Amino acid sequence: MSKSKLSPADKANIIGNLEEFTKYMFKTQTGSEFVTSWHHKVMCETLEKVVIGDITRLIINIPPRYSKTEIAVVNFMAWCIGLFPDCEFIHASYSARLAANNSYKARNIVNSPEFKELFPYVELTGDTKAKDHWKTVQGGTAYATGSGGTITGFGAGKMREGFAGAVIIDDPLKAGDANSDTMRTNVNEWFTETMESRLNKKETPIIIIMQRLHEDDLSGFLIDGGNGEKWTHLSLPAINDHGE
Repeated sequence: MSKSKLSPADKANIIGNLEEFTKYMFKTQTGSEFVTSWHHKVMCETLEKVVIGDITRLIINIPPRYSKTEIAVVNFMAWCIGLFPDCEFIHASYSARLAANNSYKARNIVNSPEFKELFPYVELTGDTKAKDHWKTVQGGTAYATGSGGTITGFGAGKMREGFAGAVIIDDPLKAGDANSDTMRTNVNEWFTETMESRLNKKETPIIIIMQRLHEDDLSGFLIDGGNGEKWTHLSLPAINDHGE
């Protein structure tokens, strides 16, 4: 067995902190440093509140190219699978191919030797080959789809206490479709009629992370009470109210 590259203290820090986990895995997966800023910490701390049960409905609005997918989709799913190997995730984006690629990146992290050093008890099933659907031997799953797509046969979360997975929606609306009433309505109706029915229990978290594209996009629809629930809203604009 190869000698551990991490001290027990380093391991504990990475396992217990989403930001540190993301930085470590990004380095091991890409060979490059993950350069962090204040907004990364805020995102990670907010997502950690989902895991401990303080937040069950979360909307994060942030411009593109600010590491939202790397943190809130790829590394968050992998980190949670490490902590709770029976987690069940459904991940959606405007493009089924994009969602599948995000899922595949998370799977690659879970299957990496660096991840196994941190979470030696987590194991992928041998029949898991598809980018858009993979499983752990402990009963965890990750399923990826496009917004508007069917999700028959898949659910998010488990009927037990504590965090057990989530629905994660990343940019459900393509920027080019934002001015189409029909496309916006289709996405909003897909969320309320299809995606919400995929929760295995009412308390299963839903995380939506997206750039704002229109007053009536999915974020605006839900913040205004479109599905009758109260949402925690984290807004991270590129330029703040002081023009900075």
